[in-house]
Amino acid sequence: MRLKNFFGSQLLKDFSNLFFTNIFQKVLGLIRELVIAFFLGSSILYANFLLLRVVADFFSQVTAGNALKANLLPKFTKFYEKNNEVSLTEVFRFSNRSSIYLFFISQFIQTAVIFYLNLESNLLFFGVSLVLSFSICFNFINTIFLTIFQARGLFFKYSSASVTNSVVFTFLVYPLISFSSVIGLALSRLVGIFSMYFSFVRPLRKESSGLEIRLNHSDFNLSTLILGNFANIIIISSRFMAGADGSNDITFFMYAVVLLNSLLTAVIGNVSTLLLRKITIKKSTILMMYSLFISIFVGLLMVLALYFYSTDIVKFVYLRGAFNISDVEQTSSYLYELSFAFLLLFLSTILFQPFLSLSIEKTKNIRLGMVIFFLLSIVFAIVFSNFNLYTSKEGSFLLMYISSAVSVILSIYSYFKYIQYER
Repeated sequence: MRLKNFFGSQLLKDFSNLFFTNIFQKVLGLIRELVIAFFLGSSILYANFLLLRVVADFFSQVTAGNALKANLLPKFTKFYEKNNEVSLTEVFRFSNRSSIYLFFISQFIQTAVIFYLNLESNLLFFGVSLVLSFSICFNFINTIFLTIFQARGLFFKYSSASVTNSVVFTFLVYPLISFSSVIGLALSRLVGIFSMYFSFVRPLRKESSGLEIRLNHSDFNLSTLILGNFANIIIISSRFMAGADGSNDITFFMYAVVLLNSLLTAVIGNVSTLLLRKITIKKSTILMMYSLFISIFVGLLMVLALYFYSTDIVKFVYLRGAFNISDVEQTSSYLYELSFAFLLLFLSTILFQPFLSLSIEKTKNIRLGMVIFFLLSIVFAIVFSNFNLYTSKEGSFLLMYISSAVSVILSIYSYFKYIQYER
């Protein structure tokens, strides 16, 4: 079967919508990082902000990242395949109620972290934590309904919502960060999330007729939340390791990850989204092979480009304002050395998708076993780093590579299990 016939016009159109939207979002994201680097550079203030944001990012990724999509996309897709008219009233009730719990839990943990780390300007960071908690709540609600857009095949609408968020965020980041530093950075993100909610999510309240689709806590399987978001859990854990000693190494790690994550989300993330939706409807080994080939090709191209041009890329993107040549050298070192770990993440992201499309009930014990093994790899890396008195940079690299290698092993195992269950 020829590649053109295989993909088909609609699949190419859906991928194009997601891909070019993500490219545009990444351009906006780089503009935001440029502004952040200009004002904050590698300052301890920004390092403390990133350390505090580890808590918020962990909550966001579990409640609003690929993990949530992996739980809900198969359910929503199957429901809309069988029903033309669907009521979302109960989905709104569930999401609003759950978001309140998320706010208080995340706020409690962030407050504890502020006092435990004894951060300077405690009052400032308490204000930041409040803004981050509100962001977690509304991002959770947004993600549920954006997943509904994907399940219905409304990829253009999904892309429009994502772009609205990014444009508003980018438009506000310069004036707010220049006026109120890190709290302005957090506020600009929150306003972007609000713009998405009021423009795209809130109007869905009108869809109140037809068969009622319901959500409950059993739809959010913890093992799937972790497996579906393993890449970001690895990145967030490694970021915490990079800043655990109170140094500014976490800033270099973050600047490098922003560039690497552009490919992970713009290409690999979109391929995995389309793959998960398609194989939920109908098994396709050929689509899986093409997706895997794309991830390997993009990953190898990335490593090769960074081997020759990592310093030039960092200079072009960040070298201005408070971001100096020393920061360039540190960030470019992180950028190239982390690229191999990201290649492993590319592979495992694709390989996990077929398994995540299977019924949770049928694979509950397998998912739990894989999660335990995965989390133990992170714990082992942290303990091993501390035992050997590694630097924060060495510890973050060790965690990235051990956990990424384990994720590849688990993803291969999960794919064989998928084949076994789908026979």
